Amino acid sequence: MLRVLVVGAGTMGHGIAQVAAMAGYYVYLYDVSAEALNNAMSKIRWSLEKLKEKGAIGSVEAVLSRIVTVKNLEEGARDADLAIEAVTEDISIKREVFRFLDRTMRPDAIIATNTSSLPISEIAAAVSRPQRVLGLHFFNPPVLMKLVEVVKGDSTDNEALKKALDFVKSLGKTPILVKRDVPGFIVNRILHAVFNIACHLVNRGVYSVLEVDSALKYRVGLPMGIFELRDFSGIDVGYMVAKSLAERDVLFSQLCPLLEKLYREGRLGIKSGEGFYKYVAAQKPFIPKEAGDKVDVVTLLAPGVNMAAWLIRNEVASKEDIDMGVKLGLGYPRGILEMADEWGVDQVLERLNRLYLREGLILARPDPLIVEMVRRGELGKKTGKGFYDYESQG
Repeated sequence: MLRVLVVGAGTMGHGIAQVAAMAGYYVYLYDVSAEALNNAMSKIRWSLEKLKEKGAIGSVEAVLSRIVTVKNLEEGARDADLAIEAVTEDISIKREVFRFLDRTMRPDAIIATNTSSLPISEIAAAVSRPQRVLGLHFFNPPVLMKLVEVVKGDSTDNEALKKALDFVKSLGKTPILVKRDVPGFIVNRILHAVFNIACHLVNRGVYSVLEVDSALKYRVGLPMGIFELRDFSGIDVGYMVAKSLAERDVLFSQLCPLLEKLYREGRLGIKSGEGFYKYVAAQKPFIPKEAGDKVDVVTLLAPGVNMAAWLIRNEVASKEDIDMGVKLGLGYPRGILEMADEWGVDQVLERLNRLYLREGLILARPDPLIVEMVRRGELGKKTGKGFYDYESQG
């Protein structure tokens, strides 16, 4: 693959274009807006100059010379070996783009989407050759984040999948394979499982926003609290992803009323000056270390373990890719399954039962894999075997 077309010059699109050009690929960057293209190239130049200052790249101009902005989508589509769509998370718009690319690109070209949660097969339904369609979910910002979820659609063939995996590795990124096309893939399913339950608990007065975020930051070691993260990425973005998951998967059908309230009131996080926290000059909220002392962190993260078990049982992903995903994609200090083995799988089951039976939260209904592991006595490090086998490691 020598020529890459990136459709959409927004935050993700221009970041992906930069990463591909830095790896030596010739890149066409398309957007309907000339202003968006000009802004994208300015941001790419700024980013490259910062990288050069740190000694991470050689010539800024050499990288820029490999990026060509195009205002006519057909111009880039004709020559490209791979197209990566990075437009807004609206499935009707994505399908429109894919229909055009399907008509214009060579039959052997691969068409990928950077969607973070929409099913690949729903997008691929718009094309005549769904076997060449797959997901390449880069994480924000693409230049810095090492993780890419490579998502196999229902019809994606093995040749296209292998080329996509090789492409991601050639960028210096770490791919994790999503073997079945499920809404939210790996990382977003786990993230939204943890956020959804935490949001419900806050809404019901069990914990406060500050208590949850303090516990996750200082006692678990996450880079940001989960509500702080939601404000940073945008309440609107989080709400639309949650709504998309709820429409497609009964496990996510219980939308958190607090998230919906903030969205309806236009309190969208940092971008609007208020979300779960209030922001003055976009400064980070002050989260006291002691605020989370009494919070049970196993309760907060048990829904993430539960979703990871669901992914394993449904053959969506391997345990290794799941743990790699949360470490590289969410900044977890350890894998979610590694943490479960340290706490004890029986402890995870006990918290899930409490959340499901007492709070009625569907996402906390214990996955059969966890129930069976506890029945077999596979409780983690204390028994020598849990999600991982510790006996064979000596």
